[in-house]
Amino acid sequence: MALKGKSASITEVAEKSGVSLQTVSNVLNFPERVRPATREKVLAAIKSLDYTPNLAARRLRSARASSIAVRLDTNAVTEGEQRGLYSGFIQDEFVYQLTKAAQNRGIKVITYTADDQNEEIEKLRFLLNSQDADGLILTSTIGNDPRFKLLNEKKVPFITFGRPWGAANLYSTKKPWVDIDGAFGTALATRKFWEDGYRQIGFVGWKFKINHDADAQSVGEDRYNGWLKAIADLDKTKKSLSGKNFSALGDESVSSGRAMAIELLKKFPKVEAVVCVSDTVALGVLLESARLRKKPLVVSGFDNSPVSKEFEFSSLDQNLQMVAKNSIEILMGETGNQIRHVDFATESTKAHVLLRPVLIHR
Repeated sequence: MALKGKSASITEVAEKSGVSLQTVSNVLNFPERVRPATREKVLAAIKSLDYTPNLAARRLRSARASSIAVRLDTNAVTEGEQRGLYSGFIQDEFVYQLTKAAQNRGIKVITYTADDQNEEIEKLRFLLNSQDADGLILTSTIGNDPRFKLLNEKKVPFITFGRPWGAANLYSTKKPWVDIDGAFGTALATRKFWEDGYRQIGFVGWKFKINHDADAQSVGEDRYNGWLKAIADLDKTKKSLSGKNFSALGDESVSSGRAMAIELLKKFPKVEAVVCVSDTVALGVLLESARLRKKPLVVSGFDNSPVSKEFEFSSLDQNLQMVAKNSIEILMGETGNQIRHVDFATESTKAHVLLRPVLIHR
């Protein structure tokens, strides 16, 4: 038993669980090498003794950094710029939840910045060559993302927050990801409006390139499709205003939300409620409709940001705690304290996790 005020040692963990020091080390670093029953016994002893591994010593022994790297973007958004899934409040909250989840597994989160794609490639190359990071979490990914090539060459484990839109095979285990089901979210918001008695439900979102594939090719299209399908499913009589023309698409800004509200109300002055692609856009729609009408439009947003709380409109929470938890598990497996290459074909770890957002009704 550890003395009061003194941290427990790995020797005490071994004694309490009745195994060797090497077995405890394997549980911490290579859990797949240990039988499940033995592993659980060691983990129970670690929890009971409140044992904390010496990270500095572990890094020296394993020649690993025991860290995950993630890019930080500026929260400043220029007029007309579309930031999409990973921006502002979402970025800050995700990094917080990721750091919290990583600490529970004995690893660190380090951040880096880059102004463009070429600079990011160089930053990543430096991080990997200097062995400052054992794994990475990428954001804002695309189908032929040049970062994939670099990480595969370096044989560095990585995961993306968000699907690599436009990829030939979104479900390739070579491109593991965790994402939020935007279509489910906007459909959920649409159904809630319908349950509340609204029948003329519009959509304000981001511009996207029209494609004829069954699957969406961007965050904006994914969220648009959820609203469109929900309207089609709900409106059996086809008497309500709905369909592709009952929407307005612009950029990620309050001013764009305002402009889209004007466009939508000009076409359909009887519109009652609007499902929006983000809280930023929703705020613009709400403010402009309040200027144009005695009774503002009822709006829903996406992100459950402080803006939605301050202006008291419904929004979809991305459940970032679960995004972080699943990201760590994909990089590290269900147990252990090392980032590793996970063999998705032989292990229970899923290469892709699509999480459902939660509608916060206000």
